[in-house]
Amino acid sequence: MEVSKYIMLFHKKLKGEINSREQKELSEWLQQESSRGLTEELEKTWNLSKRYKESYEPDVEAGLSRFQQRISASGKDSRNRPLKPAAGGRRRSLSWLPLAAAIALLATLGWWWMGNEVAPAEGQALIYTTGPGQSQEATLPDGSSVVLNENSFLSVSPGFQKASGRSVKLTGEAYFDIKHDPSRPFIITTHEARVKVLGTAFNLRAYPEEGFTEVEVEEGVVQLSPLQDGEPIRLAKGQRGACRPGEALKVQAAPGLNALSWHTKRLMFRNTPLSEALVYLERHFKVKLKLENREIANCGITMELEDITLPEVFKAFELIYGLDAEKVDGGYWLRGGRCAVNASEAR
Repeated sequence: MEVSKYIMLFHKKLKGEINSREQKELSEWLQQESSRGLTEELEKTWNLSKRYKESYEPDVEAGLSRFQQRISASGKDSRNRPLKPAAGGRRRSLSWLPLAAAIALLATLGWWWMGNEVAPAEGQALIYTTGPGQSQEATLPDGSSVVLNENSFLSVSPGFQKASGRSVKLTGEAYFDIKHDPSRPFIITTHEARVKVLGTAFNLRAYPEEGFTEVEVEEGVVQLSPLQDGEPIRLAKGQRGACRPGEALKVQAAPGLNALSWHTKRLMFRNTPLSEALVYLERHFKVKLKLENREIANCGITMELEDITLPEVFKAFELIYGLDAEKVDGGYWLRGGRCAVNASEAR
């Protein structure tokens, strides 16, 4: 087991810098029983590192000794709760040789804080992950429910139940149904943005390689703020907002709530520009769709899709727009076409 490699990936994950390929690799590793104890320790190390001082010189031997003690203790009462139990039988013992190398790496990167305090059990973070093709549901300690899309990672902060604010970090995509609590706002941090709610239901997409954070609200009100400079926006039911580097936040209508299609298995377009519809179709079917004739990009499309296949979508495009779908490496070219209704003119 190349522990040091996965520590590096884990570090990138917590910083929001991991890409989809690395996320897939890390998620598969985290699902292994033999990785769970180390996963918990990595999360605690990350939290302790907030107290790290640049001038500190870590004691690797002492760190290893303490790390071993905490791994032994965590085996008796593990707080790490993966969404999906790993296949297989009994727990395999961890090899201390790669763990020693892991501690050395942690010390080199300045993650390990060698103070006298040991994080209490109730201060441990909860980590939820999904791998490729997985979509899993979890109930958080406050009663809020979360459904993670594939290749996603959710970290619930230590003291989640006791802090004045309920804080989590997300990489990937998830549907949240937050339990209402006016005294303790629910705060989600991604690589680009921060989302703050009291009690609402919404979809949040934040894959680092896409370079943006997108929120689509199903119920209630959500506040979306950039991590860097910028004014926050409030999003109500049926609205969408995205945080992209160098762009001001803006509120957009999202009557179809199509960002939820991975969860609801339904897409609804009401005079939606074809170019926008293709973005959701790409996400839904996990395939690249390129429009050859850009003159029809703003053509309005009205249709509702539920439990429909991609060939059936192409057949509808042929009937409506005269588009021909040609399979190419990595996806499909949509060639030809005509526009009967321009979306902007019809609105």
